[in-house]
Amino acid sequence: MGCASSAPKEEGQSAPAASPQNESQEQKMAKRRLSVAPQHAALSSTASVPLTDSKDNANLSALELQGKGSVRHAVTSRKGLVPYNKNKVNQDRFVFKYALGDDPGVSMWGVMDGHGEYGHYVAAFVQENLPQCLAAEKGMRQSPEAAITRATAAMCKRLQETDINCAFSGSTLVFGVRIDDVLYVANVGDSRCVLCKQGPNGQIQAVPLSTDQKPERPDEKARILAHGGRVEPLPGPPGECGPARVWLAEADVPGLAMSRSVGDEVSQTVGVTSVPEIVRHEIVGDDLFAVWASDGVWEFLSDDQALQIIRKHWPNIDAGAAALAEESTKRWRAEEEVIDDITVLIVAFNQQQQQPQQK
Repeated sequence: MGCASSAPKEEGQSAPAASPQNESQEQKMAKRRLSVAPQHAALSSTASVPLTDSKDNANLSALELQGKGSVRHAVTSRKGLVPYNKNKVNQDRFVFKYALGDDPGVSMWGVMDGHGEYGHYVAAFVQENLPQCLAAEKGMRQSPEAAITRATAAMCKRLQETDINCAFSGSTLVFGVRIDDVLYVANVGDSRCVLCKQGPNGQIQAVPLSTDQKPERPDEKARILAHGGRVEPLPGPPGECGPARVWLAEADVPGLAMSRSVGDEVSQTVGVTSVPEIVRHEIVGDDLFAVWASDGVWEFLSDDQALQIIRKHWPNIDAGAAALAEESTKRWRAEEEVIDDITVLIVAFNQQQQQPQQK
């Protein structure tokens, strides 16, 4: 038998019928990130939230242009594919803000990946409110990590005061705050940030600036178990039912395949948290660019593979972002009937660097 349960994909989809292949389509689907239980998710959604335009220079104030300086960014976001849900929406969002808090030396960039029936509303809420909460932190320069943590908590508190149903819906969040030449990357969930560094021989190196927060990570699992939750894959034959997920002690919900998120109120009763992990990185001359991307990119591509795709187009980061999104889509299409939402945000720090050498 295949995996029994049925925690659906992000948009609340149930798995398609099993195929006669050696590995059923049901089993293959179960190996991907499934987030909420079917009784709490609709099969379709007609809601849509418009994405922000990344071609922003014409819309920036003089102070924001000063803060942007020579930094360039490019972003691509595309809706995935669920064949049995014609009304699927893109649940990914991205955000950027220069001269944060009217300080030209402070900027931020981030990517959100919503899941559950109302995940796109949660991601859109983060898109709008995160920059506001960060800007309100007066201690950003004095204690950046503490300020980022407080701002994230303040944003989550705002979310709780809305009428967005977050019981079984939420969003990942990975963002960076740059203060002069220091970058602080905060991560909540399994979207990811990777830095591209040019080595002394001209070859590029991938430097992870976030760590995926999965329930099977020993420290994350310990917290969930301590709060009375379970960490198990979907029920079914060993090795066929995908990654570990977060469940209530006596109910097969919610089946969240990440250990930190924004929203997901039921999951947070058993140890899932919205507190970010923060990595500090000093930007130096051989740091070419950083990539923030939703997990639709990382499902079938390694950090190094993603950077190699971008570098083929360097210094044209618009082309690099589009190429990475396209290659991610191709990998999904080759493996599954569904395609996850895919968002790529590239920030180039040192434009003076030459084309990295090919390996």
